[in-house]
Amino acid sequence: MSNSDYNAHLEVLNRVHYSATTQILALMEGFYSNIEEGLFELAHNTRENEQRRRCFDLMRELRFRKSGLLKNFSRTLDRYRVMWFSGGNGNITSGKYAIANDLQSLVDEMAQKSYAHFSGVLSTIAERVSDATQGPMHAGELPISPLSVSKAFVASCRSLRMDTASIEIVQNLFGRFVLDGLGPVYGETNRLLTEYGYRSLVEIEQVSGA
Repeated sequence: MSNSDYNAHLEVLNRVHYSATTQILALMEGFYSNIEEGLFELAHNTRENEQRRRCFDLMRELRFRKSGLLKNFSRTLDRYRVMWFSGGNGNITSGKYAIANDLQSLVDEMAQKSYAHFSGVLSTIAERVSDATQGPMHAGELPISPLSVSKAFVASCRSLRMDTASIEIVQNLFGRFVLDGLGPVYGETNRLLTEYGYRSLVEIEQVSGA
């Protein structure tokens, strides 16, 4: 790929990334709008005094740390933009994107349901990205995949010194208000890539067989 072609595709993928992450940040605002109610519900439903205390402590902590958490989350997603072109070398479970094993297990658990639900459209997006970059791309390695979004959240929480137990308490709420809402983000991303002329494998095969 020539430098001019690379720069042209890079510009497009940066636009796509900006569009997707803007929508994801809006979902994070929704998460924060519902976090206190969600934690109060968890505290009300638990029979363990320690768990109840943690929920109320988290309400105060997350209210105080909202600005820092959102800023770190946004910065982490922005750093992931290079992964559009890194393909197989951009696996976020290894290299410079790696986190501690216990946290990676937590990320995998958080993302599993959402990834399975959106696997079809994620695979199509990955195919269109491969058409743009002329390199391999796995759906799980997309910088906006449920795995990437979950990792950005966990990494942001840890950057503010939240412990693993606290992250585990809010993971279901993050799943409900952020990960479960990624469908429109992926739909719009797929639409944009299609408009820019990037093809899925089925579309490439249709042209080849014509």
